[in-house]
Formats: sequence, structure tokens, C-alpha cells
Amino acid sequence: MKTEKLYYNDSYQTTFKGNILEKYVVQGQPALILDKTCFYPSSGGQISDRGMIEGIPVLSAEEENGKVIHYLEKEIGAGIGETVCGKIDWPYRFDHMQQHTGQHILSGALMKLWQKDTQSFHMGEEISTLDIPAMVLDEQKIREVEQLTNQIIYEDRVIHNYSVKNNAELKEKGTFRIKHEQFEELRIIEIDGFDISACGGTHCNRTGEVGLIKVTGWENRKDKIRISFLCGLRAFADYQKKHGIIKNLSHYFTTGIEQLEEKIIQLNLEQKELSKSVDRMERRIVEFESEELKKENRREEKDFFLIDKLFMEHKIQNIRQMAQLLAREEKSIIVLGAEKPEPVLCLALSSDLKFPVKEMFNKVMLEFKGKGGGTENLVLGKLEREDDLQKAYQRLVQLILS
Repeated sequence: MKTEKLYYNDSYQTTFKGNILEKYVVQGQPALILDKTCFYPSSGGQISDRGMIEGIPVLSAEEENGKVIHYLEKEIGAGIGETVCGKIDWPYRFDHMQQHTGQHILSGALMKLWQKDTQSFHMGEEISTLDIPAMVLDEQKIREVEQLTNQIIYEDRVIHNYSVKNNAELKEKGTFRIKHEQFEELRIIEIDGFDISACGGTHCNRTGEVGLIKVTGWENRKDKIRISFLCGLRAFADYQKKHGIIKNLSHYFTTGIEQLEEKIIQLNLEQKELSKSVDRMERRIVEFESEELKKENRREEKDFFLIDKLFMEHKIQNIRQMAQLLAREEKSIIVLGAEKPEPVLCLALSSDLKFPVKEMFNKVMLEFKGKGGGTENLVLGKLEREDDLQKAYQRLVQLILS
């Protein structure tokens, strides 16, 4: 016996009574099948309903061979053949109605404007998506489709819900979003004078109930485009959130909302110029410190010169640059390190020396669980712990001198 699907006739019905046909457990999850239900099962891109049966939460619903399976939080006391009362989570259901009806309006608009059929639809808990064949899509086209979809909402058109039993009845409707395939009975959702499509989901009675449709983005995926969108209360919540962010930024930058974009662009340009100035200053500092190291830290060993220094703080790129400058000196081996902002160690070799610096460096990195790499003349690595830097630095110098 199949489950009678009450939501087909009335998406607004929230309570019902049904008789238990089957009870069982699926992977530790209690489940039951009723002779009738208001709970919409996951299908057609739409998420299943939530709610209660005899006060026990219904976590999800699925359809199998015409039967709706209700998955419960815990076992229900009633047995097979007994009558139970169910109640769906109405705000959750209405959200799904807004998203699904909104998708039909958006799909109808895409067909009206550019003859692009909807290939698939997915309703998420936070955002919904639909796929259409590939096309050139830009902000102007998005504005066009949003204008049309929201115009249909503001016109508050009637949405009809009915079934057709054969292709002859279907063709009489003059539809453009239904593939004429063989079927016994097909449920139709018709937006008055705008869109007709086959669908088994729950829908609003009028387009005005959708409230608002907002496209939030799109992405190219090989031969199709995936469009992300929000409808109804989701779109309103998104607007509230983003308006709050813009308002806070406006206060932070002490400018009006209308001037905020210009202000941010201006500050971004100024920041880029400042970054260039800082880079130039840092290069000069590195050059100066390199000269100081040559004077104060360069010492002669057996057949090479060793330049070594452990800094309290230096950027990793500055350590690398300093090592490269010092490696221009003849017969020089350079060992540099810095504790902050992250513990780093660098080993460099002038081109006129043949010395296994990479092998030595890798040995020390392995010993102190560091990671790094480089060329035969310059290697750079990071240590996991700042406390190990001094030991690793001394170990590296020891290996070089030995």
C-alpha cells in the first residue's frame, strides 16, 4: 500500500492523522511508514520536511516505491495499525515553498529571456542552485533576470496545482518547460500566464508569497552554468546581514554608504603605494644589515669565510634576500635565522665553493622536525617550535665547522 501524499493537494496543511503501515529500524534509526502524510520526502532537488509524530522529532523523510519513510529521533510507542498525529515544522516548510516556487519563477525567466532550460535544481539549507546550458552571463544579464523575476512576484500571480493524465492534455497547455515523454499521470505547477512545469514539490499559492528573489552568484562548469540564488526570508536575512556589514564599514571609514565604494578604492590605492614604500625601505634595511654583517660577523675559517647571525625578528623574505646578497662574497658560507614572526633558518653558499650545504641543512631539519628546501647554493626552512631555533642554528654551524 502506497502512502497518500497530502502535500500534493495542500502545501499549507500542517497537521494530520495517519495509520502506521510499517515499523522498523534502519542502521539504528527508528523508521515508520504511514498510510497518509504531510511530510514531504527529499526529492526533485527539494529537502525533506521536519516536524513531529506523537511528539517525537521527525529528522527526515524519504520516498521508496510510493511509500514515504519517516526517520524518527527515537522509537514510537504506537504499533502497526494504530493512528498517530503528525505536525510539520511550518517555518521550515514555508522556507522550502519560497525557494522552490522562486526557482520556478527564475527558471521561467531564464527561458523567457534567453531560451535556457533548467537542467537541474538543488535546494540547500542556506542557498539554492540551478544549472542551465552554457551562455555568456554578466552583471547586466543578472539584473535583467532579477528584474523580471521580481516583477512576477510583485504582480502576485496565481499558482495552479493540477495533474494531467496523458500527452494530449499536456499539449493543450502549450507548455515550454515540460519534456513530452510517456507517463501515466503528471503533476503540474503553473504560474498564471508565465510558466508551466512538471513538479512534485511543495509550492506557494501566489507568487507574492515568494517575497524576493536575489541571484548571489554564478560559475561556469564546462558545458553549463550554475546559478546560486536566495528567495523569500532567506533573501531578506541576507540583505539585513549585508546591509549591517556595509553600515558598520561606513561608520568605520567615517563616510556615507553612497561614498563607501569610492572610499575603499581610494584606501586600497593608498595602501598599495604604502606597501611599495615599505618594500623599498625594507630592501634598503636588508642591504644595510648585509654590509654590517660583512664587517662585524664575517670570520675566516680553514678555506672559507663564515657569516652567521640569529635575529630576534625578520621576515622570511628578508632573510632570504640578505643571504643572497652575502653569497656574492668570495668563498663565503652564510647561516642566518630569525625567531619571529616564525622560526626560520637559512643556509647559503657562494658560487666559487663546493660544499654539501643542502645535505647538511636537510640533516638538521630532519633532526629538529623542520621543513624546507631550495637549491644547492641556498636552502631555507621553518621549524615547528621557536625553542628549537637556537639549537638548530648552533647544530648547523657546528656541522659546517667540522
